[in-house]
Order: sequence, then C-alpha cells, then structure tokens
Amino acid sequence: MAEPPTAPVAPPPRTRLLRGNPALRSLCASRAVSFVGDGITATVLVVLAARQDGPLGVSLLLLANALPRLAGPLAGVLADRVPTRRLMTRCELASGLVIGLIAVTLPPLPVLVPLVVLAGALATIRNPAGRSLVPLLVEPADRAPANALFGLARTLQLAVGPGLGGLLAAGPGGIHTALAVDAATFAVSALLLTGLPALEPARAPAAVTGVWAEATEGLRYVAADRRVGTLILTLFVIVALAGVDNVALVFLTRDQLAGGPAGYGLAASAFGSGMLLASAACTRLARGRSPVALLVVAIAASGVGTLLTGLAPALAVVLAAQLLAGSGNAGENIGYDTVIQGIVPRPMLGRVFGTLGTAAQLGASFAYLAGGLSVGLLGARTTFALAGTGTLAVLLVLLPALRHSEQFGPGRPTGPTAQEINPQEG
Repeated sequence: MAEPPTAPVAPPPRTRLLRGNPALRSLCASRAVSFVGDGITATVLVVLAARQDGPLGVSLLLLANALPRLAGPLAGVLADRVPTRRLMTRCELASGLVIGLIAVTLPPLPVLVPLVVLAGALATIRNPAGRSLVPLLVEPADRAPANALFGLARTLQLAVGPGLGGLLAAGPGGIHTALAVDAATFAVSALLLTGLPALEPARAPAAVTGVWAEATEGLRYVAADRRVGTLILTLFVIVALAGVDNVALVFLTRDQLAGGPAGYGLAASAFGSGMLLASAACTRLARGRSPVALLVVAIAASGVGTLLTGLAPALAVVLAAQLLAGSGNAGENIGYDTVIQGIVPRPMLGRVFGTLGTAAQLGASFAYLAGGLSVGLLGARTTFALAGTGTLAVLLVLLPALRHSEQFGPGRPTGPTAQEINPQEG
C-alpha cells in the first residue's frame, strides 16, 4: 500500500527534545493534562458511587470503566483510519462533555454507569492514537526518550490525579466542583492538541473496509508475526504477575512486617517513585540505545524487585525492592512501546497498540482475582516470590523471539519516521 509523502526533519539535539520539537511538546502536554483528568475522574466517581450506592455501586462503576478497555483492537482501527489530531481532539471534547454532564446532574447509578462506559470507551480510543504518533514526531534515535516523556505523563495519573480529585471533592462545591475541573482538563487537552501538525491517516481511504474486518486483520497480524505476538503475550503475563503487588503488598506490610497503614503507604509510594525516576532518567539516557536491551533490563529489574519484596526481612528492604520494581515497570512501558514502534508498519500501529492495551487490561483483571486467591492460600511472601520468579522466566520466552530484532532492522516500519503534514485536515 502506498504511504503518504513525508517531510524529513532534522533530529532535535539531545538536550532539547521538547524545546526543539513543538509538536512533541504539544502532544506530551496534552497527554499530561488528560491523564491528570483521568486520575481525577477515577477518584471522584468512586467517591460519588460510594456516597450514593455503597460498595456495590463502586464495584459496578469500576467494572463500567474497565470493560470498554477490552475493546482495544476496535479502538485501534479508528487510530489507523482517522486523522490522528482530529480523532484525539474530538475524543477529548466528548470526554469533557460526558464528565460535564455528570458534574451538573450527579445522576443515579443506572444513568451514571452508561456514562462511565462512554468515558472509558473514549479513553480507550485516545490511547493507541497517542502512542502511534511518537514515530511521526521524532527521529528513530529519540523514540525511547519520547516514550519516557509519555511515561512521565502517565505517572501523573497516579501521582497527581487522585490526590487532586480528593482535595477538590472535599473543598467548596464538593463533587460538582471536582467534576467541573475534571471536564475543564479535557478542554485544555484538546486546545493543546492544536499544536500538532495535521497528520495523514495511517491507512489510505481506498484501503479502509469495515471496522470488524480491520480489527480482525489486526489480530491476524499479531498472531502471524512472532515478535509482535510474543510481545503482547509476555505483556499479559507480566501484568498478571506484577499486578498481584496491588493485592499482596498491604498484607505483607501489615501482617508480617508490622508496618501498619503508614508502612503500606510508604511502600506504594516507593513503587510510584521508582516509576517516576526511571521515566525521568530514560528521557536522557535512552537516546539511541537498543530498546530490546532496555526492555530486558526493565523486566529483570521488575522481577528482582518483586522477588526481593517477598523475601524482605524488614520494611526498609521492601521500600528499596518496590523502588526497583517500580523502575522496572516504567522501563517496561517505555521498552514495549519503542520496540513495537520499531517493528510494526504504521498502517497496523494503532491496532497493535490497541491489542497491547487490551492485553494489559486482561492481565490486570487476572492479577486482581489470582492475587487474592494466592494470598489467601499461600500468603503474601510466597505470592511475591512466585510473581517475581515468573516475571524473570518471561525472559526465556521473550529473548529468543527478539534475538535477531534490531530497532531499525528488517522489521522497521515501511512508513515514515518524521512528520507528515496535510494542510487539508480539519
């Protein structure tokens, strides 16, 4: 299939990745604001559901938010066939309208749940579209640092969004004000996206068929390409194993290390701090380096950190181990994105990222179920030890599949590596 014409750009200097690249700066700023909004949404809506409907309402709301994220392959179809700036901008504005409607009405649960499903679907569409943009805005050597900047933006969802949402919900105006601020973040994000160039869709209009047919085509591509299939399968396994941390950590710190709530909070913060530090470090250190090597080191760090958490004799060791595991988690996100951007053709990139997001969501869902069962049957320490060992074992599958893959080797995308500008896009 013929690709749209490209306009090569000179790679920005190493220390000026954002300052020297206005389009990337606009994208990262938009994502950061939008992710903070997602964090506010998750917190405030849980508070609303708990107040109106109790534990059952919270469970239904979390389920409503999670279910649309299983439709990643379908969301990826839109990312591949619709001009990216237009798609992301409309998703942001639609998200703002949905949250604004909730802010004004504070509807009962039977109305709230469908609105949350819609908000989750819009977030599911935005994700592969944003991740597919990076190869178009930076040179190949800068993909990993650019993905690290994305990682910093994602971290804000966990580090800033929930706290800000809680403070706003507790302040004047309560939930109404918190959700109004949340709606405004999506409007700001849409405004920031105007700094992107007008980008051609990944698929030529003549190649567009039906949504289901294109989603099936994407899944077949994943199944047929050993490297891509292995990446998605191993991500599912890693998330399924590492996700037990969210279940087991509170029992380890509380029951076996006598850390109490403060100890659990410190350990959870250590994991987040590790993610933040690793993402920041990769913005400088990952330029031009092998993304496969980065991915391998990150998985090893995640596995060792998880294993050491289970073996830790004292809370201080848990904090260090969680810092290492969090660093590995951030490196995994950067590594997976960069490797996929280097081996998947652009017309498939949205669908592959959509499938990757669904694999992660399935892994997290499995972890929450299996983690509770494992802690109940085997205890928190054994659960951590098994998860860490299993994460390290993933390398035995991943390394052979990627052994001959180079970032810009035979599997590199046939599409562009820099900006595509289409002045006609609206």
